[in-house]
Amino acid sequence: MDALRERGSGTLAPADLARMTDFRLGDAAVSPSRRTVTGPGGTAAVEPRVMQVLVVLAEQPGVVVSRETLFERCWGGVYVGEDSLNRVIGSLRRLSIDVARGSFEIETITRTGYRLIGKVTQSARASSDRKSGHFTRRELAGGSLGVVALGAIGGWAAVNDLKEKRFEQLLRQADKGLAGDDQFFRPDLALRAAEEAVRIHPDSARAFGWLALSRSYFAQVAPPSRSAEAVNSAVEATQKALAIDPQEPNALLALFEVQGSALDWWSRDRLLRRIIALRPVNTMAIGELASLLQAAGLTRESWGWNERHVRTAPLSPVLLGRRAQKLWIFGRVAAADNVIEQLRVQFPASAWVWSVRFILYAFTDRPAAAREMLEADPKMIAGAAEKQMWQACLDALEQRSNGAIANARQACLAMPQNPGGLASGGAVMVLSALGDLDTAFEIANGYLLGRGKTVRRSETAYGPDVGDALHRIDTYWLFMPPCRAMRADRRFLPLCAGVGLVEYWRRRAIQPDYMRVD
Repeated sequence: MDALRERGSGTLAPADLARMTDFRLGDAAVSPSRRTVTGPGGTAAVEPRVMQVLVVLAEQPGVVVSRETLFERCWGGVYVGEDSLNRVIGSLRRLSIDVARGSFEIETITRTGYRLIGKVTQSARASSDRKSGHFTRRELAGGSLGVVALGAIGGWAAVNDLKEKRFEQLLRQADKGLAGDDQFFRPDLALRAAEEAVRIHPDSARAFGWLALSRSYFAQVAPPSRSAEAVNSAVEATQKALAIDPQEPNALLALFEVQGSALDWWSRDRLLRRIIALRPVNTMAIGELASLLQAAGLTRESWGWNERHVRTAPLSPVLLGRRAQKLWIFGRVAAADNVIEQLRVQFPASAWVWSVRFILYAFTDRPAAAREMLEADPKMIAGAAEKQMWQACLDALEQRSNGAIANARQACLAMPQNPGGLASGGAVMVLSALGDLDTAFEIANGYLLGRGKTVRRSETAYGPDVGDALHRIDTYWLFMPPCRAMRADRRFLPLCAGVGLVEYWRRRAIQPDYMRVD
C-alpha cells in the first residue's frame, strides 16, 4: 500500500477534495473543493463520489485506471456493486456532453477499466500534494546521481510528452476532418492524420479506429477506379482495431459505414446504439442514428437525437438544416423558415442548405420563390436534365392545370434514368403532391426496389449495384409532407416492406409517426 501511495494511488476521501486546487480539463474548469464543473454548456454541481473518480482519472490522463483501483481509491476498498461505478461513469459522460461540449471523454477499456481522454492542464493530484506538503520520491531525490538521473528521465519524458501531444493532435485532426459538415468534410485530411497516428502508436486501437473510419469515408468519395481498393483498406484497418479492442467505437462505426445497406435496419440501429453507449460523445454515430430514424419515418425520435447532436455542434449547417426539415414535418413552417433563412445568410455556398430552402419553397405553396432560386443558382442542381424536370414540376405545382401536370409527369418519368441530387425522391414528392399517385408509386418502386419500367441506374464511387442499394436506406422523403397522400394509399405499406422498414418497425415494436394517433 505504501508503494501505491508514493505513486499517488492512496485512498481519496471526500474531505480531501476541499484541499485540492482547481484544474482545467478540455474546455471545462474543474473545482474539486467546490465540486463544480464549468464549461461552454454552463456550470454543474457534482456529487462527491463523481468528483473523486474524475480527480483520480485526471491524475494520469490517457492512462488506463482499473476498476479495482477506482474502487480502492474512491470507495476505500469497501465492497459496492458494479452499478455504483457504472452510475458514476455515466454522470461523468453526461458532464462531458452537457457542460464540456465533448472536449473530454471517458473511454471504456473492456474488462479492465477506464481512461480519461482530454487535455489536463494541471494535475489534480500534484496540486493537492503540494498544497498539503506531500512530495513523491522523485521530488525528494537528491545528490549528483539523482540530478543526472532526473535529467535523463526529464529528457526522455519531454520527448515522450511531445510524441503524445502530437498523437492526440493527429486524432483531433482526424475527428475534425470527418466531423466537418458539408463543404468542411475532408476525409482525405483525416486519412493522412490517422496514418501518421498509427505510425506513432502501431498498437493503438484508437489510432486504427480513426484510420478505419477515415478509410471508410474516403471510400465513399473515391473515384470508381479506386473504390474496391479503398473499401478493402478500410476493412483491413477495421479488423486491426477490433483485434486490439473489440469495443473500439470508431472501428465499429467504420464497420457500419463499410457494410452500408448490407445490414438490415434493425442491425444498423442496434450497432449505432452500441457505439453511442461505448462513446456517448460520438457525434458521427449520433448523426447516423438521427438520419436512420428519419428515413424510417420516426421523425419525433429523430428530432431528439438531432438536437442532442446540435448541442455539441450548435453552428452545423447540416444539423440545423435537418432541424428545419423536421419543423416543416411537424407543421411549423414559419419556424422552419426562420432556421433556414439564417443558414442561407451564414452558409450561402452550401448545397445542402440551398436544397432545404428550395424544397421548403416548392412544397409550401411558394413555387415562384423556388423557381427564382433555380434560375439564380443553377449549379446547385445536378445537371441540365434535372433543372428541366424541376422547371416543369414547379409550373405544375403553381398552375395545377392538366397540361402542366402532364408535362411534369413526363419530365419525372424521364429523370430517374439520370443520377444525382434531388431527382428521384423529388419526383415522387412532386407527383404525390399533384395527386398522380400511380406515377409516384411507379417511380418509387423503380427507384427503391428495381421494379417496373422506371428503374434508376447510376454510377457511384462504390459502383452501380451498391449505389442502387444505398438508396434503399435513404428513404426520408417518403415521410415528408408532400408524400402524405402516398402514405394513405394501400400500396405504401408494401413499398415499405420491400425496403425492410416493416420488419424494422415490428422488431422494435413501434409504429412510424404517420400511423400513430396521439
